[in-house]
Amino acid sequence: MRIVMLPLLILCGVPTLSPAGDVDRQVAKRGFFYPGYQQLEHPFEKPGKQHWVATDGDDAGPGTKAAPWKTLGHAAKTIKGGDVVNILPGLYLFHGGFGPAGPNEDKKTLYRAADPSFRSGRVVVSADKTFASPNWSLSDNLSIQGLWIGGSFANAHKKGGGSYSSRNSEIVGCTFFNAAGFAGGPAYDWLFQDNRMVHQGKGTHGHSMYMAGGIRHDLPWNSRNLRVLGNTLVAGEGYGFHCWHSPVSATIAGNFSSGSYWSIVLQGPNHSCHHNVFWRPRGNVGGGDKGIVGFNGWLPARLRRFDHLVFGSPHPVWQVGYPPIRSKRTVEKIYLQYDARILGVPANQHFLLSGKTWTGKLDLPKTRGVAATIPEPAAGAVRPDFFPRTAEEIDAAVAAISKYFREHDPLQVSRDKSDRLEQFFDVLKVRYHTTPEDYATFPPMAQDKDDGTYGKH
Repeated sequence: MRIVMLPLLILCGVPTLSPAGDVDRQVAKRGFFYPGYQQLEHPFEKPGKQHWVATDGDDAGPGTKAAPWKTLGHAAKTIKGGDVVNILPGLYLFHGGFGPAGPNEDKKTLYRAADPSFRSGRVVVSADKTFASPNWSLSDNLSIQGLWIGGSFANAHKKGGGSYSSRNSEIVGCTFFNAAGFAGGPAYDWLFQDNRMVHQGKGTHGHSMYMAGGIRHDLPWNSRNLRVLGNTLVAGEGYGFHCWHSPVSATIAGNFSSGSYWSIVLQGPNHSCHHNVFWRPRGNVGGGDKGIVGFNGWLPARLRRFDHLVFGSPHPVWQVGYPPIRSKRTVEKIYLQYDARILGVPANQHFLLSGKTWTGKLDLPKTRGVAATIPEPAAGAVRPDFFPRTAEEIDAAVAAISKYFREHDPLQVSRDKSDRLEQFFDVLKVRYHTTPEDYATFPPMAQDKDDGTYGKH
């Protein structure tokens, strides 16, 4: 199960599997250190008032646990900033405007599933009775935890989505499904952790998750201090993790992505990218961009950290016209499904998952047709300790998750009390650690000059 309420220091142990081949014993556990996280109840802030919502409630009532409200819309209009909304399992029709803003970063407004284990059912939010995907948004100083937000598969990649253009907002332990993806920017001091995104994004240059910047990284309204940790992305379109327009100081760690057209785009300065699995991007399926094949990463960024990564594409990183990968910390432990070279990665830090000797001699495909002719590598013999799964296990879990959200509408999702879907998501969890230096931060003000060298050092 996903853990929704987080302490200041999280070190979530994971039962040790027995990986074969090359391992890194120092990263055997999943967890992260996040110095900016605030406890729900701050010792110097009066606790927010607790409210309750249930599908059989009454909006004319007091909104207590014994007499809950019926709709999230009424709750959003009634509560005060810094209050807590506890939501009992069921399907809710809601326009998606999560607010009002909390009074400060130490006292956030909170919408949370009353039962984060999902064993009594799920809190599912859809737009209307046709199961349209909602267009959700977050106010400043606001947290949503343990919610399932989406629509029927008929809406996948077409409509609905969200925006987190806010300060000090958090999205933790939520599932987004069958929508057109979401975007944020400018966004400051923002946490997106342990969430799942399935059938998100729209078109070749859409995105499952867009971490927008603000044109130049020296502008005072640009996105800064973004934390993208432990998320799972399946069967998206466009870019999976789209970090563009030069946001500053993003930590992207412990994430899994498979099925988007491109896995990650990372531009701007001072980013940390580690312990991520970028698996089998599809390329620009359906047209556009003649001659460009799908790739795992496009990284014209200044990096603090670039290590412990898995690339499952014959074109692991798009580097045409950009300098080699460079980072402040030593580049290490880069695992590849195909025998390709990543410029800037030391030769002795390229590892083939097949167990064969890496040569880096694969000619990078320039079209989708050429990519289709490259034979798939043999069954994996090397399982990185931070992701000790075979290709067969990964592909089976990805297919099962995609199938579930194709075949279940939001009402069915809300009534499902089984652990079957969670078991598939568990297969795709990445074991990882972050360190304090991953969270070097910049205030939302113009302090560093734009010298036009986004990918250079």
